[in-house]
Amino acid sequence: MKCNNDTIKDQYSLKSEPEFIFTSKGQSLTAYGIECKISNKGLSQNAFIETIKSRLNALKLSGQKNPIAIGSIPFDASSETELFIPKQTYFSSSLRLNSPKYKGVNPLSSISEVTGENHFKVAVNKALSLSKHTGLNKVVLSRAIDVETNIPLNASTMAATLYQQNPNAFIFSIPQSNGTTLIGASPELLVRKQGTEISSNPLAGSRKRVNYLEKDKESANDLFQCKKDRYEHKLVADAVSNGLTPYCQTLNTPNEPSIIETPTMLHLSTKINGSLISKNTNVLEVAYALHPTPAICGTPADLAKSVIQHIEGYERDQFCGAVGWMDSEGNGEWVVTIRCGVIKQNKIRLYAGAGIVDGSDPLAEFNETEAKLNTMLKALGLESQQIKPNVAKQVEHIA
Repeated sequence: MKCNNDTIKDQYSLKSEPEFIFTSKGQSLTAYGIECKISNKGLSQNAFIETIKSRLNALKLSGQKNPIAIGSIPFDASSETELFIPKQTYFSSSLRLNSPKYKGVNPLSSISEVTGENHFKVAVNKALSLSKHTGLNKVVLSRAIDVETNIPLNASTMAATLYQQNPNAFIFSIPQSNGTTLIGASPELLVRKQGTEISSNPLAGSRKRVNYLEKDKESANDLFQCKKDRYEHKLVADAVSNGLTPYCQTLNTPNEPSIIETPTMLHLSTKINGSLISKNTNVLEVAYALHPTPAICGTPADLAKSVIQHIEGYERDQFCGAVGWMDSEGNGEWVVTIRCGVIKQNKIRLYAGAGIVDGSDPLAEFNETEAKLNTMLKALGLESQQIKPNVAKQVEHIA
């Protein structure tokens, strides 16, 4: 744990644009500077959470009104993780930034696939074969693309654009110590805790929107009636409900999903809410207990993780992790790190995944990832159609 200014990079100094942004419906969190950086290196998960709680409590006792910890958890929760306690934190009803409105990247330098369409389709077929011969019920497979521009990308400006385009999404912009910034517009709430009330909103099963009322109604009805998508969704909703049960004295999980809309997608959604047994339960420990859900990994989780590592073709790092915040009372919000990208100077790596279950079609799943990529591409003034399908390059990390 590093808690003095000398250990913090210049990029985290106070300035007009916030280092940290996290919005949810009706609330916007912006934070400036770094009071403390807390790493899990050498700590167990419980010790890491206790260290964060202890530091937040110490700062509160020293006079800070209600300090928060904010950051991201990687897909592999055992990987190196760090959360930050900002110097200044502000909550408001909407996101207000000094950054100018983003009108898209101009000029575009290059856009390329990390693994390619054929690789993704072959991976889907491998997963379908494994589901027939092993206990694999579902696995989420993803792909990534790299966009490079001739101008540096501004995280705050891009967050403002995502907020304008997706006001009901969870918008986040979280700097990392390696010089990158994790940014996105997630539609999926992993867990929210306020006092003794807790909620989650797992999503699984998707259709692309076409933004014509009748066509979207048809797609929504098809999605709701589809046995394959309903099965995929039930795996996720049941896992989240089961994960929350030990913490709750009451828990309401609807028997049937509903449909939610984003600007680019339709999703099957289950809104789960309950009341905690103990007010001392904190949101971060529940987030760890739920992560990774079958919505971004699969089931059974250990088998799905192994399949992902062997056939996906690149390291997810922060993608399909969790991003959010917790205050000194243990309240806060954590969302699933999807519809996201990682910025480094004039480059951004974008990600999208699809749940593979019995009945999945490789082309349909690839097209689903295309549609999901559009959330972030639109914030850059681009569309998925501009991706050259045969321009797959050697897998490499941006960072």
